[in-house]
Amino acid sequence: MYEKITTNIMVENVEETIKFYEEKLGFKTIISVPSENNKLQFAILNRDNIEIMFQEKKNLIEEYPSLKTDKIKPTFTLFINVKDINLVYEELKGQVEIIKEIHKTFYGKDEFAILDNSGNILTISN
Repeated sequence: MYEKITTNIMVENVEETIKFYEEKLGFKTIISVPSENNKLQFAILNRDNIEIMFQEKKNLIEEYPSLKTDKIKPTFTLFINVKDINLVYEELKGQVEIIKEIHKTFYGKDEFAILDNSGNILTISN
């Protein structure tokens, strides 16, 4: 039956998104697809057990017209489990916009949250 879910995120600029995820978060591009004008329209990035797809807005709307929007406004958060939250926090501090400092949740986890270059919220948890 179901084996895996991978998020495909609409972005304005795939190249800028790749740069953010590679330089700030240590992801690697495993697949990228250029459009006719040689700008990237799609990419898959991964790190450890995480895989994320990014697709350029115009291209994604052509594929799924119901996603048509004037402005991309994220409506979800990505929840990323890590082994050493303090190490990850120290690595990211000063490199990315932290929108929620490390705190203990009501369910007993330590978490903090950052924004990616497109305004998506990534919650980092141990």
